[in-house]
Formats: sequence, structure tokens, C-alpha cells
Amino acid sequence: MAVFNDPPITVTLQAPATPFVRADLEIHGVDHSRASYEGRIYFNHPDADRSSPKDVDHGYAGSFYVFGHGGCAGDVGHCEVPSGPARPADFRPEHQLVPITQRVIVTDALRAAVAKRRTLKVTIVPFIDPIDAEDLPEALISDILVFDGLELLTYQ
Repeated sequence: MAVFNDPPITVTLQAPATPFVRADLEIHGVDHSRASYEGRIYFNHPDADRSSPKDVDHGYAGSFYVFGHGGCAGDVGHCEVPSGPARPADFRPEHQLVPITQRVIVTDALRAAVAKRRTLKVTIVPFIDPIDAEDLPEALISDILVFDGLELLTYQ
């Protein structure tokens, strides 16, 4: 029986200096090769964890959901994502494990966060329901939150 206890990841960003009508947080290069999970986003709450309430008072900004691939069941090399661009005559679809981008609308939460300070600490808490996690192998639920970078987009 596996126990899910992956730690959150916190990144510090500069808060927007100009007014905005909408704000999105994009998470680039999200790995989805393991189990499915929820990524809970908190602003200026670096101590957030799986027990943190999902409300504005605790900095909750929204969630994204990753439908995980569930590990590799193929032959050696089956789950390795090809590197480099596809050849011009290669019309096959992308490999199933190409990292994905997640976008979460965070307008109201960002307004509340920047009203208090100019820097923005973004904490992403990976969450798998303990009942779901107990039947999964450890390899599918450890180090589950992997991504290349964050981008805060504001629109005027």
C-alpha cells in the first residue's frame, strides 16, 4: 500500500505593475506519465499543503487536473518521448507522453494577492485522494509534480 506525500513546489514571481482585466497562470511542460492528480494553486501561502482549505482567505487561486498515463506498459523505449522536431514528411500524431501545458484563470485571486504585496509566491500542491493512492504503486505517485516553468499572463 503506497502513501502519497509529495511536497508542494513554490516559485516567486513579480506581481503585475499595471491593471488587468484577466489573469492566467500557465504551467508549461507538465509531465503526465504517472498517476492522475489535482494541482492546487495558492498565492502567497508557501506553507500550503494537502490540508489547506480551498478558499481565497488561504490564498487558493484554482486547480488544474492531470489525467495521468499510469506508467509504461510497453516494451523498452516505448514510453521515451522522441527529442527534436518531427521530420517534414512525418504526419504521425505527437507521442502520447509529450509534456502538456495547463492554464488556470486566476484573475480574482491575483487581484487579492497583489493588493497586499508586490511579489507573488505561487505554490502548487499536488493532490491525490488517499483512497485512490493506496492502490497505486509507489513509482506512480512519487515525484508526481514535474514541470518546466510557470508563466503569469495578464490581459488589459
